[in-house]
Amino acid sequence: MGYNGKIDKHMRKGAVIVDEANRVVQTAIEMLDIIREVRESSDNQHKDLDMRIGIHTGKIVAGIIGSKVVRYDIFGEGVLMAKKIEQWGEAGKICISEETKKVLA
Repeated sequence: MGYNGKIDKHMRKGAVIVDEANRVVQTAIEMLDIIREVRESSDNQHKDLDMRIGIHTGKIVAGIIGSKVVRYDIFGEGVLMAKKIEQWGEAGKICISEETKKVLA
């Protein structure tokens, strides 16, 4: 999720949305780099470690759930789309939706 809460959701347009999408993609790249480093530096213990990443730009709902074990989670069509994109992807790759591609173009 790229939204950081610093800008009112009704004021998020243009450059702000592009910046948020870029930050998510940069995070994904760094995650894959870290996994690659761990895999290469381990003594076969993590040789199969890998990750697929799906990124989608869309609407979500976020909130705190639970009463005994409290956690922050996100839900919605945007989350489901990112999950589907991730499932269709290849290990070690980042897949983005057409919506995210349009934002970054």
